[in-house]
Amino acid sequence: MGTSKEDKQEANQEYYPENIMKKCVICLCSILVCMAGGTLLLWWGYEYHPTNSQLWMVPLGLILLVTPVIAWVAAVVSATCNCKVEDDGSKTNELVVQAGDSVSVWF
Repeated sequence: MGTSKEDKQEANQEYYPENIMKKCVICLCSILVCMAGGTLLLWWGYEYHPTNSQLWMVPLGLILLVTPVIAWVAAVVSATCNCKVEDDGSKTNELVVQAGDSVSVWF
């Protein structure tokens, strides 16, 4: 809990348009990478699967398809499990959840 000035500064940083735009661009890029991986797999399945040639396309397509999803899951989990240690002289660590912490994911 800070002063009113600190609270306003935190609120401005959270909802600043550049931060929102940056998150949108990152989300768009990860969606495009997933689509590229899916398209590569579909193209291989249509064009090369009957002859089992160009097999390098399969692992590359799977990596492109799955990696952004794993990265987003890791980011969401790490944001929701935000652990902070309060130094009150005791030797125990406790999970501190702040009321203002929230995670939003756009899909």
